[in-house]
Amino acid sequence: MYGLADVGEGARARYESLPLETNDRADEEPYAVPKRVDHEQRRREIVQAAWRLIARGGFEAMTMREIAAEAGYANGALKHYFSSKDDLLAAAFQQSFFRVNERAAHSIGERTGLAAIRALCLEMLPLDEERQVEARVAIAFWDRVVASKALMKIHADSMAIWRKWIEDELETARRSGELVGDLSHEQIIDALFFVTTGMRVLPILEKGFGPPESYVAMLDAMLARVVAPLGEG
Repeated sequence: MYGLADVGEGARARYESLPLETNDRADEEPYAVPKRVDHEQRRREIVQAAWRLIARGGFEAMTMREIAAEAGYANGALKHYFSSKDDLLAAAFQQSFFRVNERAAHSIGERTGLAAIRALCLEMLPLDEERQVEARVAIAFWDRVVASKALMKIHADSMAIWRKWIEDELETARRSGELVGDLSHEQIIDALFFVTTGMRVLPILEKGFGPPESYVAMLDAMLARVVAPLGEG
């Protein structure tokens, strides 16, 4: 089963081995005694600050200075962790991806086949406030992907992991006789991505799109379709 450990290898190593720092907090006294800081914790705090700003007003309009202020750091401190807004946005997207997979692995437990696929897809959908913010982060990331080969690779790698996860569960469903439809695995995965991506975007663009329960119903209708032979339903 795929969990956080499976998707996270090497993803956060980009910002390791930073030097000791003494005065990045905006409220610290100058010439503070040097101390060892938790760089990973500071990265998380900065990413969480970006998340909050994205949730409130989007990513494009905010500045690195605003992100630093939201995180409680001096403006110059961010350069030690993120060289640009795109660098920070990549980290925010990766954290969102990790969180989806971590929740999905926990939710799936011992389930396999279509039940496991459904559990993964549910974690992608904006069914609560946490997942709504994750959708906003993903949309901000997608907006920048088209202009950046580095961001495009991060996106492609993430989608490849999800494709492999779903492919494995489809194979299990096929072997067990649970999946008897005529659609290929690739067609099913493409359809699932169309559905889940659309339901992450449309509720943000259209406030009256529908309650979260309707997203679950649409996903279930789609999954019901893939187990039926063509001509049925």
